[in-house]
Amino acid sequence: ASNGEHDLLKRLKQADFRTAIDVGANTGAWSIAALSLWPKCRVHAFEVAPETFRELKSRIEATPFADRAVLNEFGVSDSNGTHTMYYFPQSPELTCNMPRHGDEERVAFEARLQRLDDYCKSHGIEQADFLKVDVEGAEQLVFKGFSEYLDNRKVHCIQFEYGAFSIQTRVLLADYFDMLSKNYWMGRIYPGYVDFRDYDWRMENFKFCNYLCVSRDRPDLKTLLEA
Repeated sequence: ASNGEHDLLKRLKQADFRTAIDVGANTGAWSIAALSLWPKCRVHAFEVAPETFRELKSRIEATPFADRAVLNEFGVSDSNGTHTMYYFPQSPELTCNMPRHGDEERVAFEARLQRLDDYCKSHGIEQADFLKVDVEGAEQLVFKGFSEYLDNRKVHCIQFEYGAFSIQTRVLLADYFDMLSKNYWMGRIYPGYVDFRDYDWRMENFKFCNYLCVSRDRPDLKTLLEA
């Protein structure tokens, strides 16, 4: 509600979305909002940490939208298999694929991962209206594993987080623009609008925020989101 995400979902309500993908679903706040605001939409939610997944499942099942949610207890990356990840009992939302956060207690675990290209094909998903990615600095891996769909503009909107983790991963906002801007308009999400613009090096401030990408095949969606 404070950073513009909820307003963005409301602005897109008239687009009549049918398929959304929530990568890094945590305890389900975004998925529940999307299911509530987009009444014909099915949400495929992914949460890699077992403890967090149990809370996600419980919260989704307590809603009247549970029949439109597909819950997956595994993560998304650029390859299929397993990878060591880190869970923070005091801050579950910080689950990530790299050791970080100083002295905060963390628990290593083996996570199952899958490429979204493969997942969508196996579930008969020919296109997705919205992809939301919040995976603590591993967003570029999600995109690499979904390259076939993204390159062919089979995803209409993409939301991803950018911020301080780019210092550690060495993946800059410039890299995301290089990866996506050929097929998508890109802009930072603010309360009330999305600031679509071309890349400028001064945007590399490493402050946590969310960016939105809109397919260049869907100017109607871009119009809904501009100031």
